[in-house]
Amino acid sequence: MKVPLKTIFSWFEKGDIPTENQFQQTFSSFRHLDENIKMDEVTGLNETFQKTVSSTTFTNHLQDESAHNLVLARLNASNLTARNVEEWKEKLKIKLAATIDDGEETGNVYTKEQIEEIVNILQAKDNEMLELTTKINEILTSNDDNLDKLQKIVDYIKENREQIELLKGSGANSSFGGILRPTDHIFVKPGSAKWFWAGNGVYENASGVKIENFGIISYDGLVWSVLEVNMPGGGTDGFIDLTQED
Repeated sequence: MKVPLKTIFSWFEKGDIPTENQFQQTFSSFRHLDENIKMDEVTGLNETFQKTVSSTTFTNHLQDESAHNLVLARLNASNLTARNVEEWKEKLKIKLAATIDDGEETGNVYTKEQIEEIVNILQAKDNEMLELTTKINEILTSNDDNLDKLQKIVDYIKENREQIELLKGSGANSSFGGILRPTDHIFVKPGSAKWFWAGNGVYENASGVKIENFGIISYDGLVWSVLEVNMPGGGTDGFIDLTQED
């Protein structure tokens, strides 16, 4: 039978002479290292074990594929929702990763087969353009006089593109006044703007502007100006004069 520590301490106070029985009771109140402690003698041990699971239950939990299904991802990611997938992409910084069509899932890049199909279509269109270009070049290099004249006109437009663009700009607010000859009387209302086709000669009624071959004279409301147009393709001087009468 164990003796309370307070009683044991009272046997060993200054001046006391402990008896044999007191020594025996003192040592009998403590456990020896060789003496095993029974589980039911440990306070609260049984209650603690009641709160634990058996090894079988723990093993079954580890092998349960549905365990913590709502908070943990499976190794094969089979329990991830579409939103989970997007959140993983965001965390892993792969949200802009390229994907291709996979079953019912639509990717964001073309497959090799799709690219080859597109390239084939473009190649076919390119071949058509090459054929048309070849035919046009053959026509332009032919000996047909009409085509030669057309080519000269096209060349002239290309060479004088800047002047033509300036004419378009300056005449944006002008109205067409008709075809003029040097002997015609020109009437333009003060402050208005007009432009005219004009044959060669000096136009006294238009501040004396002079046309060498054929061109355009215009009035911007203040002053007269002239643009010489030497259109190749006809006439005694080798240019087309649109002011000639039929």
